[in-house]
Amino acid sequence: MKRTIIILLIAACVGVTWYIANTAERLSPQTKSAVENTLLERSEFPARPVWWHDDSVMAIGVLKGQVNPNHAADKACQVLKSKGVRTVTIEIYDVLKIQKEDDWEKLASLPCY
Repeated sequence: MKRTIIILLIAACVGVTWYIANTAERLSPQTKSAVENTLLERSEFPARPVWWHDDSVMAIGVLKGQVNPNHAADKACQVLKSKGVRTVTIEIYDVLKIQKEDDWEKLASLPCY
């Protein structure tokens, strides 16, 4: 009896995971490109953003010490909202550390809803 319940629970978990993964909306390439280009026009964002986790996380590089990472994340959220995107988490990283040491040091994170 216990074995049957465990197998049913595992099957239910797999089914729910499959459903969520296949019904999640992805951002169109045009929307992503518009967001990237708008961010690149701003001086505080010197590098093209990187999209992760099925377009639910956008990583942005800034120059540590020259830009307040929390303000940069807030500005990026405002850009996303202006393009109609409301389900992305912004992560801010030190772009120089990535270039020199290939070390992704997260400076800030902000969900944009």
